[in-house]
Amino acid sequence: MKTKAMALALLLSLMGCTESSEETKSEVKKEMEKAGEATADAYDSAKESAADSWDKTKDASSEAYEEGKEMASDAFDDGKEMASDAYEDGKKMASDAYDDGKKMASDAYDATAEKAGEFKDAAAKKAYEACVKMKEQMGGDVSECDD
Repeated sequence: MKTKAMALALLLSLMGCTESSEETKSEVKKEMEKAGEATADAYDSAKESAADSWDKTKDASSEAYEEGKEMASDAFDDGKEMASDAYEDGKKMASDAYDDGKKMASDAYDATAEKAGEFKDAAAKKAYEACVKMKEQMGGDVSECDD
């Protein structure tokens, strides 16, 4: 893409220095406009892809968080109910149930955090790929995508 645009620019500048027909100049100008439109389309597509990936990641992270919250709430409720039922059997049994509920809540939180990290990494990868694609199509420096 970059080479084609440079060749068209060189050709256009040469035509300005020589006696060429207006028709040829017009054709080259149209080709340059097409190349510019293709670059703009690729940029828009990459930008839209990155935005879509980010939205999906946010939605999935929110869902995972809500599910984790619900699991923790359910675990807490189960633990509380078990403790209430076991109260007659003594404090030991209630303490064990509370510890079980706490562990379940901790595990649910850890699972949610891990899933959110995976979605974040996936979004970062998609954004990097979109940046590289855009830079390659527009002739930019791909190393700028590493930031």
